Amino acid sequence: MTDRVQWRLVAIAIALAMLSAACGGSDADDAADQNEAETDAVASADDGADEAEPDDEDEPEPHQEEAAFPRTIAPGLGETTIPTEPERVVALFGEILGEELLALGIEPVGALPYMSPLPATGETYGLEVLYDVEPIGQGFEPNIELIAALQPDLIISDNGFFEGLYEPLSGIAPTVAFDVFADDWQANFRTVAEAVGREERAEEVIAEYDARVAELAPTVEERFGDRSVAVVQANLGNEQGAAGTVRIYGIDTNPGRFLADLGIQVWEPADPGGSEIAPSTFEVSAETVPDIDADHILYLIEPVRFAEPATIEADPLWQSTPAAAGELLFLDFGTQVRLGGPLHKFVALDAVEALLGGVDAGGVTVPESEEPEAAAGGTVGPVAAAAGGGAVAGYSAFAPGFAEAIQADGPVTALIPNDEALAALSAAEPELTGQLQADFDLLDQALLYHVIEGELTAEALAGVTELTTLQGETITVAVDGDEIVLNDGQARVIEVDLLADNGVVHIIDGVLLPPSLAG
Repeated sequence: MTDRVQWRLVAIAIALAMLSAACGGSDADDAADQNEAETDAVASADDGADEAEPDDEDEPEPHQEEAAFPRTIAPGLGETTIPTEPERVVALFGEILGEELLALGIEPVGALPYMSPLPATGETYGLEVLYDVEPIGQGFEPNIELIAALQPDLIISDNGFFEGLYEPLSGIAPTVAFDVFADDWQANFRTVAEAVGREERAEEVIAEYDARVAELAPTVEERFGDRSVAVVQANLGNEQGAAGTVRIYGIDTNPGRFLADLGIQVWEPADPGGSEIAPSTFEVSAETVPDIDADHILYLIEPVRFAEPATIEADPLWQSTPAAAGELLFLDFGTQVRLGGPLHKFVALDAVEALLGGVDAGGVTVPESEEPEAAAGGTVGPVAAAAGGGAVAGYSAFAPGFAEAIQADGPVTALIPNDEALAALSAAEPELTGQLQADFDLLDQALLYHVIEGELTAEALAGVTELTTLQGETITVAVDGDEIVLNDGQARVIEVDLLADNGVVHIIDGVLLPPSLAG
C-alpha cells in the first residue's frame, strides 16, 4: 500500500460508534466437498466469475441477461444509471462492500482500509486480498482526489456515513449509495450484485451459505435443542458503550439473525425498559448480568472493542448467572458476526463449527486446519497477520500513529506479538489491558514501541544491544544461544525476516511494554 496520512482518532471513534449502532444480519456448502466448494464458489477472487459462452445466440445464459447494460437502480440515495458493466469499482468500505465485491469475483481498485483480522488457522476465503487494495482515504475519511485518480467506472458507498459526498462522488463515476449496515445482509449483497451485473454469482454464494447452515443444523440442534441463548459483549468504556455496561443482541440484529439461521433460540430481556438502544439491541448495567436467565450465554470475542474472555471468566458477576455453570461459551470473530460481509459469514460459520466441536487454541475457538501461507508481498500488517499476528490488524484501526508507521513507505522493522502473546497479557494483566483498550492514545504508544525505523534483519538485531523505537523509548537486545531475547525476557523472537513491501517483520512471543508504562 502507498503512504497514508495520519488517521484521526475522532473520526474513528465517531465511525465506530455508528457501526455499533447499526447491528443486525444473518445467513453454505455441500457436506462432502465443503472446503473445495467454499474456496471455488465463495472465495476465489481471481477467477473473475467468467461464464460459459451460450450454446445458442438467441438464448443467452442467465448471467448475460443479468449483465445487460445500461441499467438503472435506485437502492438508496438517488437513481443511478450504470452505462456499461463495471470493471474498475471503488468501495467506500473495505469491510462489507469490499467483501461483497470479492465474493462476486471482483477485486476493488480502491477502498477505505480493510482492518478485520483474518483467522489464524482455517480458511480465509481470499480475504487477505483486501489488505492490499489501494487506499482511498484516511481511516473512515475518503479522499475525493484519490478516488478520482483511480478513474473508477462505479463507486459503491454507504448512504449514512457519506451522504454528503454523494454528489461529488457522482461527478466522478456512477455512484450507488445505500444502507450498508441494514439488517438483511443478503438484500445488501444482491444490491451490489445488481450494480455490477453479477446476480447469478450472488445467488450461488447465498446458496452455499444456506447449504452450510443446513449442514450444521443437526449438530446445533443436538447441542442447544430448544434452549435459549443470550448473545452478549461487555463494554469497556470507549466509543462502543459506557464502562460497566453489557450489550445484549436480540433476534433482530446481525448476531441474532445469524444464530437464528442455525436454529438457535436467541434470548431477549422480557422487560427491556429504556435499555433498548437500537432495534433488538440492549445495553444494561453489568450489575444486572445475574438476571440473564437464558440457558446459555454466548460471548462474542472482539478484542480492543469489548472485554476479553479472561476478564469475563474471572468476574464473579458472570459466574453468578443461571447459565454460567458450564454454559458460558465464547465465539471467536465477534466482529464478523456483528458486521461482517458475505465472506466473513463463512468465517463465522467456521467459528461456530469449531465451538460445537470443542476445538480450542489459546483460549480462542478456531477450526482445526493448516495455517494459511503468508500472502505474497504486502505491507507490515498483512504480512504479520499471515504469520500469526492477526490481532495487530484489528488494533491498528484504533492506533493512528502505529497504523501510519506500518503502512507508510518505510522501511521499518516491526516486532509483532503473536495472538497468543496478546491473549496471555490479557489474562495476566487485565487492568493494564483494560487501560489500553479504553485509552487509544496509550494503545498507540504501546504499539509504536514495537516499531523501529529502518530495516533490521535477524542478523542485524543480534548484533546490537539496544533499539530506539518510534515511541521514543528503547528496547534491550540480548542473544541467548540461538535466540534473540528482548527486554530481559519480556519477549523472544520466534519467527524472523518476514519481508514486507515497507520493511521486515519479526514475530515475538510476548508483548513489549515501554518502561514508562510498565512502571
